[in-house]
Amino acid sequence: MMRHPTFFKYGLYLPVTWLAAPQLTQALRLLTASQHWPRERVEQLRVERLRRLIEHAQSRVPYYRQRLSADAARSFERAEDVRRLPFTTKEILKNHSSEFTDSKPRRFLTQKTTGGSTGQPLTIPKTREAMSWELAATWRGYSWAGVGIGDRQARLWGSSLDRQGRWRAALVDFACNRKRCSAFDFDDETLLRYHETLARFKPAYFYGYVSMLVQFAKFYQKRGLKPSYDLECIISTSEVLTLSHRTILESVFQTSVFDEYGCGELGTIAHECEHSNLHVSDENMILEILDGDEPCGPNVPGEMVITELNNYAAPLIRYRTGDFASWSEDACPCGRSLSVISNVFGRAYDLLYSADGRVFHAEFMMYIFEEAKRRDLGIGQFQVVQTALDAFHMRIVPEENYGPNTEHFITQQITNSFHADAKVTFERVDEIRRERSGKLRVIVGLGPQ
Repeated sequence: MMRHPTFFKYGLYLPVTWLAAPQLTQALRLLTASQHWPRERVEQLRVERLRRLIEHAQSRVPYYRQRLSADAARSFERAEDVRRLPFTTKEILKNHSSEFTDSKPRRFLTQKTTGGSTGQPLTIPKTREAMSWELAATWRGYSWAGVGIGDRQARLWGSSLDRQGRWRAALVDFACNRKRCSAFDFDDETLLRYHETLARFKPAYFYGYVSMLVQFAKFYQKRGLKPSYDLECIISTSEVLTLSHRTILESVFQTSVFDEYGCGELGTIAHECEHSNLHVSDENMILEILDGDEPCGPNVPGEMVITELNNYAAPLIRYRTGDFASWSEDACPCGRSLSVISNVFGRAYDLLYSADGRVFHAEFMMYIFEEAKRRDLGIGQFQVVQTALDAFHMRIVPEENYGPNTEHFITQQITNSFHADAKVTFERVDEIRRERSGKLRVIVGLGPQ
């Protein structure tokens, strides 16, 4: 079977992606150039996009029509002027979901769903133009790591819990020239099979959850294994990448690690360059880092609040992400004019261990709660605590449709896939509290067994 990157880029990926993101190549061309623009020019682009977004939101989106004046966008001269606008929160989105969409129906929308580190599942429709810019920012970030569209990817990632979802994922993986290694339900025998599969596939890079990548590296250490192929890089995502994580990954796999930060409803937000700095996709968004309502200075941690500039189907203006970071005050040696953030935290997941020795990435639970949201089963917010190898305690902030059917669905998904004898208990609460550090641990595991 032909596995040349050019074939997959032009013969499969771009044609398949065209329906959802027809402007991808043009957007990628612009972002490749704009990363080196003078900062003033980047700011001018952002202000122009902000004005257009606000004008559209005020005229076509019911929620904002009630809250923004008709001339709200005219006085915007700097990206910082977005601070005049009200915040959007996950709670507001959930309570006013029908009011956030464009009043004129749109075709070919992509539904972006996230369980999120805050445990509040959300689904946001995204336009073809917005998807083009989102994917362009992703591929620009990957280019900093030395890989591009069509290169073979080993994807250490979640897998759908139903047959139809798995078939769809398999087709997407084929078009993207990637081999998926599930982060759900694995043990040493499974990891050895992944090793053998990748030896035949010969990926150019790994992409996956931090904790899953680290588990794979520790398995290699324990077995004394080495890849039989040269990796260009490892791209980590979804969880905090610590120095110890980076050290083991780079030592075992003899390549550099590049971190990625993003979230489902917004897409890619920041990528790490060759100098280990996380650059924000400034052309696509306005990022604020706030302590309450006030801007944070350099090296002062605060909540990331984002205005996404391209999605007219459901604009997110001053959207509180629930994740935290700080601004870096140092200019990056790479010479890119894009903003730099550091100390991203708030997304530390634990692995889940079963009594028969299998391991599940925490996203296993996220998939279950995302499906519960799609079924409108009344999940406001959640936290999963593994209390024993065969027991889970669910803390749920319930909504209107929550009831016995909700608990039955969640329990059935766990017993079907995790362990048939698993015991699941439920507790209804008013809120899921953060830890003293500010982190919100949505999945709390037992730790290595």
